Amino acid sequence: MPELSKSLRTVYMYLAAIVSLVVFIIGTVTLLNTALQSWVFPSTGYYYFEDPVMTCNSQVQLSKEEPKTYSFGFETQDECVAYYEKRNEEQIVNQRNMDIAFGIAMTVVSLPIWLLHMWFIRRDKKAGEA
Repeated sequence: MPELSKSLRTVYMYLAAIVSLVVFIIGTVTLLNTALQSWVFPSTGYYYFEDPVMTCNSQVQLSKEEPKTYSFGFETQDECVAYYEKRNEEQIVNQRNMDIAFGIAMTVVSLPIWLLHMWFIRRDKKAGEA
């Protein structure tokens, strides 16, 4: 029975080390991807979010009293487009902040777990050799 528990412990240690290493790599890749998208290859973000002109055009309500009114109280289309452009920029910043937080959390949590399990594995190997 002690041999089985040793084998299970070894399998657990290696699995935990591999999983934490994979999580660390995913977090690092997320941080690298976010950094590259933010500073090396900046984008306008309109691919991910709504187009302000189309959104404003879809909000136009025609009535007999006022020829063009916007459903959110904008007087002109320029006002509406400026609002949605600002909102898109805020969404881009928020998404980048969420990606950075996700990458940092995965990296900071997984690295100590990986290091701890690798330390246990090495200690068990040295104890087995002695």
